[in-house]
Order: sequence, then C-alpha cells, then structure tokens
Amino acid sequence: MRPAAAALLLPALACAAGARPPSALGAADAGPSRCLLLAPFENASDAPHAGEAATAAVRAALDPARTAALADDDLRALFRETPLELPEGVSPSLALELAELTGADAAVYGTVEGRSRDAAAPTLLVSLRVVDAGRRELLVAETVPVRPAAGEAPEDAIRRALAAARPALARLGDASGRRCFDPARLGALRGVAMAEVRRQPAPAPAAVVVPVAAAAMPAAPGPAAEPAGTRTPRQADWARRLAAGERFLLEDASFAGRTAELQRDGGLADLVLALAAAPGVAVRVEAFVDATPDAQADQRLSQAMADAAVGRLRELGVAERRLSGVGCGGERPLLPNFTVRGRTANRRLEIVGHAEP
Repeated sequence: MRPAAAALLLPALACAAGARPPSALGAADAGPSRCLLLAPFENASDAPHAGEAATAAVRAALDPARTAALADDDLRALFRETPLELPEGVSPSLALELAELTGADAAVYGTVEGRSRDAAAPTLLVSLRVVDAGRRELLVAETVPVRPAAGEAPEDAIRRALAAARPALARLGDASGRRCFDPARLGALRGVAMAEVRRQPAPAPAAVVVPVAAAAMPAAPGPAAEPAGTRTPRQADWARRLAAGERFLLEDASFAGRTAELQRDGGLADLVLALAAAPGVAVRVEAFVDATPDAQADQRLSQAMADAAVGRLRELGVAERRLSGVGCGGERPLLPNFTVRGRTANRRLEIVGHAEP
C-alpha cells in the first residue's frame, strides 16, 4: 500500500464537529466519488452472516448509473492464492489502503455489532462509513439500529434496516460515465502480490522487475545488445532502464526489519555495474517504508534508508555527483500492510535514472 500512496499518506480524517448524532453528509460533498471500493463489512455480532448481509445491502443501495463499485468478489479475486488473501471482514484502515491501491475515489466500509439472539430485546447496530480515499474526508456516516422482528432472520432484518441509508448512498457519484478501476492497474497490483509468492529469500541471478505503485509499465523492448561491462541479464536490463530515465524496483537490497541497517546489498552491487555501463546517467534512490500512524517517523526512517543505500554506493565506487537519495515515507505502497509479506514488500528502494548534472 500515498498508500503512499504514494504517498500515501494522508491527511488526517476530518471529524464532524458538534454534538449531533452521525448522519448522512451533504450530497454535494459526496458527489465526486464515482469509483467506490466497497469493503467487506466486519462482523462483531452473534449473527454468523451479518457482515455479508450488510455488504450486500449497501451494494444494492448504490445507483449503478452513478457509481462503479469494486466489491467483495472482485477484491478477493485480486489476492486469491497469494499471501495477501483478504480477511473475512475489512478494517477501516485496510479499506482505505485498498481504495488507494486500486485507484478508488472513496472507500465504503462498516461494522455489524450486537446480539441477535437476545430473546428480550434483540438489537444489532450497523455502522456505515464512506470516506474520501485521498483526503480522508468523511462523506457519509450512518449508524443504523437493527431490531429483528419475531421469527425474522438477522440477515433479513439488516437488509430491511439498511434501506434507511439508501437515499444517502444513492446520492454518491455522478452520471459522467467516467471509467473506474483500470484493468492494467489492478493487474499490476495482482502481479506484485504474485511476485511475493515467487520471491525467494536468496538472490536470483536474473530477477524480474515488478511494476511500481500499481502502475502499468511499458512493454519490454525487443532484443538488444547487452551494455558493455554488464555480466548478468539484470545488470543489463537496469543499465538500459537507467539510460532511458526509467524507474524500477531495486531487487536484492533489504534492511534488517524496520531499520536503516542494510542486510543485503547484492542489488546495490549490480546497480554499480549498471551505472558503469550507462555513462552520463545519475540516479535518485527513493526509499519507502510500510506506513504507520506516525507519518513523520516513517519519513525519517525512509530518509535514513536512502542515505544508507547512497553511502553504500559511494563505498562501491560511484561518484557522489551521480547520487542522491530521498525518503518517501509510507507513500505508494505496493501491497496492503495487513500481512507481514505486505509490510516487507512496502519497505523497499526504487531507482530513478536521470541525466547527470
């Protein structure tokens, strides 16, 4: 995971002032959100299928002429058979991460709580939120009490009660027909997740460069002579990318946990040879971390990582004038941060080639 969203991330969630209870906000505020990520509702109730019922009810309330929803089945398909399969219910923070990774305008998420089997007074509570994915502004806030009637299934009661939220949800979006959820972007996101499955702890002699920030990359060039001085396909590929001014992920370079202590630097050694084969080119080393609530600490750590990588390149003989480093904090996550693999993938170095000053 902007998610960084590149930077990821993001301004703080705006809170409604005053003492009034949660309610739908104005239609003018919600209007721009055409591309919606509908996250599976969390279920903290005693009704086993309450979360699924709430998610389905919200999807049914959206106007398909005004909104495009990336919902449960689509989301799960993105990460199926990868180490990042989604949990049954999605938390607010994960919903917002997924919204940013997939290019959604807003995230729709919620929770079902309470007891449906209390014979005296069965009561469930459904919380529904729609939050702008970029600004973290609250667009819709509904808290809906659900009281199943005698003999009524909790899931049916949830669907009935959420009809009250239909007017607020129907005002979302617009009728412009703007396309949502670029297939290339979604494919690149799944490709990164699949790359994590294939990744081995030991360096590979010819690593595959994965797409950066869930963006579609240009088609690979046709056969070309390897730049002089390179010894492996990876070095040759990086030399060509540097000469073209492209961005790429620096494979086989990692840090000890969430620190700026270099643990593996084989990729930096390959980068030195790629630079030697690309005269007149300088590089900017961009370092990223898995985002935490402390954005300032994330930025400091990422800058320390960039400085460590630049320092190692100098030790390996690269002229200082050809090097610069910048910490990007938790921006542009490659994967959601809810698994160890995702957090590890988001702690990374990216290289950007440019003309030597």
